[in-house]
Amino acid sequence: MSDKATNAHKDEFAPPALRGFEPAEFTKTIDSLTQWAMRYMDSLQDRDVSQAIEPGQIGAMLPDEPPREGMEAQQWDQVIEDIEQIVEPGLMHWQSPRFFAYFPCSSSMPGVMGEFVASVLNVNGMLWSTSPSVTEIEMKMMDWCAQMFGLPDVFRFDCDLGGGGCIQGTASEAAVAALVAARKKKVKSGRDRSTMTVYTSTQAHSSILKAAMITGLADDPEDQSRVRLIGVDKHLRMDADALMQAIREDIAAGLTPCLVSTTQGTTSTGAFDPLKAIGEELAKLPEADRPWLHVDAAWAGAAAVCEENRFVLDGVEAADSLCINPHKWLLTNFDCDLFWVRDRKALTDSMSITPAYLRNAESESGAVIDYRDWHVPLGRRMRALKLWFVIRYFGIDGLKEHIRHHIELAKVVEAFVHAEPRLSMATDRSLGLVCFRVIGESELTERLIERVNDRRRVMISHTVVPIMDEGNRPESIFDRWVARVAVGASGVRRKDIDELIVEISAALDEVIQ
Repeated sequence: MSDKATNAHKDEFAPPALRGFEPAEFTKTIDSLTQWAMRYMDSLQDRDVSQAIEPGQIGAMLPDEPPREGMEAQQWDQVIEDIEQIVEPGLMHWQSPRFFAYFPCSSSMPGVMGEFVASVLNVNGMLWSTSPSVTEIEMKMMDWCAQMFGLPDVFRFDCDLGGGGCIQGTASEAAVAALVAARKKKVKSGRDRSTMTVYTSTQAHSSILKAAMITGLADDPEDQSRVRLIGVDKHLRMDADALMQAIREDIAAGLTPCLVSTTQGTTSTGAFDPLKAIGEELAKLPEADRPWLHVDAAWAGAAAVCEENRFVLDGVEAADSLCINPHKWLLTNFDCDLFWVRDRKALTDSMSITPAYLRNAESESGAVIDYRDWHVPLGRRMRALKLWFVIRYFGIDGLKEHIRHHIELAKVVEAFVHAEPRLSMATDRSLGLVCFRVIGESELTERLIERVNDRRRVMISHTVVPIMDEGNRPESIFDRWVARVAVGASGVRRKDIDELIVEISAALDEVIQ
């Protein structure tokens, strides 16, 4: 082919990736998706929270082979029809105002728009140099949030005290980053990684155990040779005395306490470990023996945006790292975990590797932050954009109102439990989380939860709590089922709480004849 012909081909060839981005076609596609989105959101008030689906049912609705030819623009109507007929029926509707299970998965209009803009831009912020806006907006959002939650200055970039933060995907990723940093710090001090131990409570999230497995400190969830699951008190908070005893015993045995992870708002019951007391006790240890203190405030930390809830982070000044998830309770679409460290060099030392193809003048000058060194992935999305949009749109006052609204609704559920003679609070209400049980055998609570969820109008979840002996100490994890109502759906209103109460009452009548 001649050069002239080759050039003509280049001029005439339209890259397949640009199909659909013509202004008229793109606008029409976005409009049709917007119409679907509004139909879906409007339908959540009336539709059940979930549908009965058998394993494999959704997959069977898709073709066995991928399409050989692409589709025309007008066929987007078929895609939307498939969303409504294939995707939606197979969902548990986490955005339903009557979704009270697990913890919420926040969403809002500015959060959606932030995701949309980030997808259009579709840049890789692995280095400052590959998209300075990605890094610098994220740094500013981390500092904004540190101010909003009342965190110590050491966690802020703008205070230049050596700390800072980044956005991880989830609290589980933050736990891995914290443990890798803690391990590296001990190795640099001359400790043998084969002697390192990790400490958390029996009520902690499974992410700590998973982090131990990923980093080689545990072979499986049952391997506790180097993972210490510390007992809890009658309020299901980590026993600080038992923690310190375990640490001292391990030091005496020649082991290296590497990381302590406290939970401020446990997944099961919203319990708060005594962070302040733990921090004070750890500070008494010789520096060489002192473990890294990680704070998991994934759910409850967002409540600290309200001054009256700052108790949730009481003692955080002792922390080496901290995580809070705006995607749980701060109207920011999944995924978005805020992860701060006191000493960012301790983290980047554990994650940094620089092949020739990533070297650049800005990074080597030391004047910029390269977020690739703050987590496991190299590539990274522009997650900070949606957080920026959310904070700008609602403002701090709007976010406070959002949190307070949910807590007030949770108080309504709490009052119902106290007034219902067949029910009992399993633990004190924790912010927007209410845990209760049916008085009597544990099986009654299990059956209640099944009946409520089988009716599909609302969704709640369960946990299992320890039985206390006469000395108010847990003697074992027993099959004492507890129902969890987590008030946190973005659009929940008082009428949804009233419907929840109706559903629980009806299920109670069926369970207790």
